[in-house]
Amino acid sequence: MSAPIGPRALPCHAPSDALRIERSTDGTLRYFRADSSAPEEFSYRKPFLLELEITRRCNLSCVHCYAQATEKGLAEELTLDEIRRVLREGAELGIGELSLTGGEVFLRPDFLAIIDIAADLGYAVRFVTNATLLTDELLEHLCRRPIKLITVSLDSLGTAPHESIRGVGSHAPALRNLLRLKAAGFALSVITAFSRLNLAEFDRLLDFCLNHRLNWQVQLTTAKGRCEKSLTLSPEEYYALGEKVAEAYVARLPIRVIPMDDLATFSHFHPLSRLSETWQGGCTGGLLTLFVRADGQVTPCSALCFAETVVGNIRRDSLRAICEEERCRKLLSWLNPERLTGVCAQCPFRRECSGGCPEMLLAMCRSRTENEYCYHRIEQSRILEGIV
Repeated sequence: MSAPIGPRALPCHAPSDALRIERSTDGTLRYFRADSSAPEEFSYRKPFLLELEITRRCNLSCVHCYAQATEKGLAEELTLDEIRRVLREGAELGIGELSLTGGEVFLRPDFLAIIDIAADLGYAVRFVTNATLLTDELLEHLCRRPIKLITVSLDSLGTAPHESIRGVGSHAPALRNLLRLKAAGFALSVITAFSRLNLAEFDRLLDFCLNHRLNWQVQLTTAKGRCEKSLTLSPEEYYALGEKVAEAYVARLPIRVIPMDDLATFSHFHPLSRLSETWQGGCTGGLLTLFVRADGQVTPCSALCFAETVVGNIRRDSLRAICEEERCRKLLSWLNPERLTGVCAQCPFRRECSGGCPEMLLAMCRSRTENEYCYHRIEQSRILEGIV
């Protein structure tokens, strides 16, 4: 007798995330959904994706947590009515993509209700989870909903590196439930933030994603929130990681390896030079993403969770006002090639780069106008050392 078949995910027919970028005659970049029958353009007035941090509660206490999530969370997190209002305002602006984050989203008691509200408003819903709290009942409920994508945090294939980051007992349930979600038929991806604690795990994680046909989002652990600078990669380690990511990125693999903006600096050498093509003409915080935190604060993206990058709070500002006033564009106006200093001011790529990812400049560098985490800079330094 064959084994019973478990719950199967309801298919989601939302359009893909593929974008088309065009340059206007005045040099302005314009962003469109690539597979849309009617051209759908995104801007600071109509971002592509709304990121919503629905809780700061978490069952884990990860050493690199930018949100500094705790078991108790925040005293006054957004209520369901406040979330409903934000989602309604976003839908009225034409935002069609929603990403739910935490903390740990499964700890929000009305998590499923939030998904239902968003789906009724026409959003394509995705979420990020550590996957440790997935139960049979929750899995069945998720399978009845059209989820576009579930992204699971996995820092290592081995137990020890993962648990040195996320805590004892966190690895086995994350791995087991990731595979349960995959077996249930959900569109699934893995996200890994690399630090000195798990840098050696790159090859094993890539093999795992290949074996299970899982797309893989790769980024850096940065010194913000709960993360100590001593855990983060040095510029030389950053370069070594970039080389590995680039090799996987250019290979004809059956999965997508997705480098984040912190890895998209410029290089003179192939295949590392290919990573710069993922840099979509500059920082797109507030344009392709807009982040609402669990206390209502709004920033251009989830990575820019600094006090100085807050552009409003939905408890006193409407989402429409934040977008129509293009507050994110104005906030990030300091990302300008004319304002770069030091090595960056003399860089041949400065006009395409403008200093790179602002999160890296604010969290990892001594100056916001000079990026120490840059392939070109490291290559130039090696050449000069060789001459000396």
